[in-house]
Amino acid sequence: MEETSKDAVLTQGFEPGELFKNGFTLESVDLIQGGTFREVIGRTVIFLMSACKGQEGKRMFPGATVILPPVGASKVDENSVYEALAAGIKSLRGTSPDDEERVFLKRYVRVIHCATLEAADLAELVVRESDGRLVAVADGSKYRDALVSLAAPVGLSGVRTAEDQWVPHVAGLCERCVAAVRQTGSYAFVHVDETPPQNPELEAMLVAIEDCYPVLLRTQDDPEEVVVRRAPLWVSWALGGKVDDAVSEIQSMKLTESSRLHLLLQLMYRAGRHDETLALLQQLRSHLEGFTKSNVVQIARIAYKCGDDIAARQLLPRDLVGLDEEMWLEEGLEIATGLEDDELIKRYDAQLTALFPNSERLRENRDRRLLLNCREVSVHRGHAFTTAGFSAQHLEILDAVTMPTPHYDELIEKATKWGNEWLELAVICCAMHARTVNKNLDAIEAGSLITSSPLYGRQATQIVLSATRALMLEGGVPQEEREYYRSPLMATVRFLAQHPEDKDVRASFSRLLSVEACGELGLPVIAVTMLDLASAGVSLAKGPSDLQADSVSGDEKAVEAALMRCMEWIGELGYGEFGVTVVPRELVEPYADRVIRLISQMMLHAGGIEGEDMDLHAMSHLVLVASAVRPYATTERDEDLRLLRLLAGHYAHAGRFQHARNMAEQILAIGQDTEVRRRLAWFAYADVYQRCRNPIDALVGLACAFATDTSVEKADLWQEVYAVIRVLRDLGMTELASKFLPALKRLIGDLGYDPETDPRVVLTELGLRVVKISRLDPQGVSTLIDDIVKACGRAKDKSDVFPLVALLGQVVRAADERSIAVPMEVRRLLTALVRRVGARESELVETASSLVPTTYQVVSMFNSVERAMFGGDAATDLEVVCMAARRLLVEPRDAADTGKASTLAVELLADQTMTLYGSPPELTEDWALQYALSLNDEGLDVAFMALNTAGELSVTVVSKGEAKSIEQPKHEKPFHRRMQAWLGKYPKAYGLIDAYDGNNEFFNTMEALGVRLPKSEKLLIVAEPLLQQLTANLVIVQPDDGGFEYFYGSRSAVGFVPALSWLSVTRARARTGKGEYRAWISADSGPDAAGTLDIALARLSGTFEEFGFSVDTKRRLPGDMSDAGLVVVTAHGGLAQEGRYLHSIRDEENLVEPPSALAASLAGVELVILFVCSGGRIDKHPWGNRTVGLPRQLLDKGARAVIASPWPLDVKVTYTWLEPFMNAWNAGATVLQATKVANEVVAKRLGDNPQYSLAMSVYGDVLMTK
Repeated sequence: MEETSKDAVLTQGFEPGELFKNGFTLESVDLIQGGTFREVIGRTVIFLMSACKGQEGKRMFPGATVILPPVGASKVDENSVYEALAAGIKSLRGTSPDDEERVFLKRYVRVIHCATLEAADLAELVVRESDGRLVAVADGSKYRDALVSLAAPVGLSGVRTAEDQWVPHVAGLCERCVAAVRQTGSYAFVHVDETPPQNPELEAMLVAIEDCYPVLLRTQDDPEEVVVRRAPLWVSWALGGKVDDAVSEIQSMKLTESSRLHLLLQLMYRAGRHDETLALLQQLRSHLEGFTKSNVVQIARIAYKCGDDIAARQLLPRDLVGLDEEMWLEEGLEIATGLEDDELIKRYDAQLTALFPNSERLRENRDRRLLLNCREVSVHRGHAFTTAGFSAQHLEILDAVTMPTPHYDELIEKATKWGNEWLELAVICCAMHARTVNKNLDAIEAGSLITSSPLYGRQATQIVLSATRALMLEGGVPQEEREYYRSPLMATVRFLAQHPEDKDVRASFSRLLSVEACGELGLPVIAVTMLDLASAGVSLAKGPSDLQADSVSGDEKAVEAALMRCMEWIGELGYGEFGVTVVPRELVEPYADRVIRLISQMMLHAGGIEGEDMDLHAMSHLVLVASAVRPYATTERDEDLRLLRLLAGHYAHAGRFQHARNMAEQILAIGQDTEVRRRLAWFAYADVYQRCRNPIDALVGLACAFATDTSVEKADLWQEVYAVIRVLRDLGMTELASKFLPALKRLIGDLGYDPETDPRVVLTELGLRVVKISRLDPQGVSTLIDDIVKACGRAKDKSDVFPLVALLGQVVRAADERSIAVPMEVRRLLTALVRRVGARESELVETASSLVPTTYQVVSMFNSVERAMFGGDAATDLEVVCMAARRLLVEPRDAADTGKASTLAVELLADQTMTLYGSPPELTEDWALQYALSLNDEGLDVAFMALNTAGELSVTVVSKGEAKSIEQPKHEKPFHRRMQAWLGKYPKAYGLIDAYDGNNEFFNTMEALGVRLPKSEKLLIVAEPLLQQLTANLVIVQPDDGGFEYFYGSRSAVGFVPALSWLSVTRARARTGKGEYRAWISADSGPDAAGTLDIALARLSGTFEEFGFSVDTKRRLPGDMSDAGLVVVTAHGGLAQEGRYLHSIRDEENLVEPPSALAASLAGVELVILFVCSGGRIDKHPWGNRTVGLPRQLLDKGARAVIASPWPLDVKVTYTWLEPFMNAWNAGATVLQATKVANEVVAKRLGDNPQYSLAMSVYGDVLMTK
């Protein structure tokens, strides 16, 4: 018989005669999408039964079988089938069947239920039933093919619609059914009660199945089709800041109230507007009766993700009859697990087992419950999950791990006989148990074995990171054996290399490498890891030839026209996302590869017109087109990642660092498909973070790129080597960086360029020499200037000119600082070259090359830098701004300077990386001065402290309405060197001085440091991070009358603030109104309690009771402090192995936590008092202009002020200090005044010993009152 045409489109209310007017083909399958079960199954079976005749005029099919989903997994049953068939008879002949005909139908048509919703089980039924019989498969979209793996939606605006879920599985189902009817020589049709797919790629997937003929039954103006088509755009609008446009369009559609609310709920959730999402959820709850159970699970998931566990628990269906979609059964199981609801877990596990026994997420959930149950109960008092669905192996692993003395080796040996997956599960369970009983070396050893496991790699990596962090906290590895950490870091890198999209593990890795976690160990150990991987070598791939022809011919005009069509389409769309937005196929085919190549050529020559800034918007539009065309490309499948890396680099170059970092994240998200794309994505990430001056993340990116096992094109390898050199150069490892130069030159030569004159190689060599300029003699500086001038002469276009002119400006300024003569023609060349670059670039060069830039130039440079999303990034973003700001601190001062330049300079050099709970003030040239003057009106003097370019201390005080410089004593060594020497021992050692030894060490060391502060009753210090480490209370004051020296804090109240901009935002913020007093001290009370913390608890108890404190003495971090306005913390503090950086919070038993965890537990508490050894210590971050320390972490978490000691605190201070402080605080004193009063009482009671009386210092809003 003649076959049905591919992809036939009919209107609903279809007549099977129209579909089969040309007959059908045996050993084939028709796939009917759309229409109702009653129409399609009833009419099609009856039509084929009556109309299809064999060669002798007999019916072709002696019988028919209708296959339904499992009982309970579908609304239709045997009666539904026969009613549909009766309706089909009436539709086709106009009269209903009589009783005899109904009996005949039941004899002729067999109705059976598939045992599961697995496509393989259904295919076996088709084989069995189709031997000479007609087979009809109902509800085909409910089945799942175990061979189909669905990728997660990519990007922020990626949307997984219903068709994304069912079409791939139906395609797999149809392939299996075709194989079945070929085996029996019969015919089947599959009905899918879904709106036909809108996505052309999904539609093509169905059309491509050999001997399967899709039929689309569409309804005109079907709202569901409109929603499917518009949903990705609505999400794009919402994420692009146009959520109101999306809402307006949804409101204008002809939808039921429940559908409208459901759409708005999903939109607000995707937009991250959780408060509005939960409000919509409340409105929707009265409409849920008409929703499918799958929809209700989806709504429960949204509630759960928005943090409303109560609503999620109430919404999640408990009666699972009719809940038959695999995705939503799996989601229900996940929600039940998250809610720790064992009864619900059992129900969802059972339903999945019945319908989808091969569900990967079902297996993963059981494994995860086993893993969580392997935590040591006596240590980790978490929920013990139900063992529902566990196999015998699951239970044997659980029993072996949780026995009183588990033998990991014996269990692992036994598991080797069960197969590799069970072996890996046994290993990860042993690692989990070892971690919870603090056997961290065992946990790392076991976890590191399987970080590359497809099943358990993520959990293993998380355990490795957690155990490594714990080892670092405890100091479990001696300093001389720190090479040990290279192994777990390498294991983590190998996992991340394969999972660039895993933000959580990457964030944990970054935290592990942070100064707060491991001191200064992080950078060298990841650098060594990267170099180890780089030394392993790589195989070269054959790159595509530039002369390679397209698979289809086409002239340049046709390619340009295709590009213009795509650009117009994206322009009309209004918003697009790299790697997510896809242009319609007809706009670009057959020129997809050539369009991408054309864009690549345009980008490589997109340096811009000389004298003008680069048009980043136009470049971004071009790259978006290349990304949107990529799905149709055949040879240029990875060029989108290279273009995105190039574009992100241009954004970083323009000072839009946050935009560049966002693009790096997007590249990782869309670079998951192949090993080649993963390597390109990780390299792009490294390249972007190097240009954003973040060496640790750049090294992580390079390490992950090199850990990706794939061959690399020479051009890409050149870029990787170039990035390695730049990162090592930025870290000051110029000798090591130089060792990569021969490889760089060899590769550039292989690519057809002259390695001696190529501008990129020349620039690299010059850049390495400039880094070492301070070590060059005058002749060496002059030679370097000459070589840069020669390179400038060879520069052909603007993109080559700017980096060279930046180097030239930098070297000329360095020469001027050292009074080395610079020829006039060099200065004229510099001026001429500056005119060739864009306005922003020229301003940057002029400011950076000027010995003393203007305040206007520096402010303009600061305001042009895009604000970082995370405070830690701001330090590197503002690096060049800080260099220029420091040059404003010239000595001697210009007589006309009223303090504007020095106060501006220090404000910019202060910690600009703090989290702000409000919009920052607009910085102007005199903003810092004017704000300081406003503080004078409140009785507060302000001192601005920073180092000038010579490394000498500059102090400006704003007091009584005027600014003046405070002269500092002259020393043989510059202040910077004296400060570094002081930091080698202090302030830690001050807390170790015995009171019986007197105060000589305090006086001698502080006098050697040599700091002079202005006389003031109340002083606020604004300082760069290096100087925030200063113990201002101990600064020596020499009276004008020749009297005895004294410590500054003994007569003046002094506090530090991160930056005035932080203070202005904080003081403008509304107070929380929380008034509870709370305290946390992990200690015991009673006659046998003898530890330091126990003594503190006993001696503080009276004060706590007097002032109404609620006291938490549990041996874990404090619990809910949400109602507290003031919290007192008493604990031990430990420094990192370098003797710097507060590293751990401890009690006298087993509690060891990072300071960040304590800060998180106190989030939102306005005033925190830390009786913690070195709890008030501030350190400068070693690789950025920002502070490190618990006070900073608390301020970032919403505290307004922190009072703490920068050195180890004697327990006597705690109970002597707190009562007078609370009296003054309750009486209305500012936190600064109350601290001064309490310090004075300590001096009276414990003697004039600064280690006691001047320990407690204020950080933050010093004017804060109760």
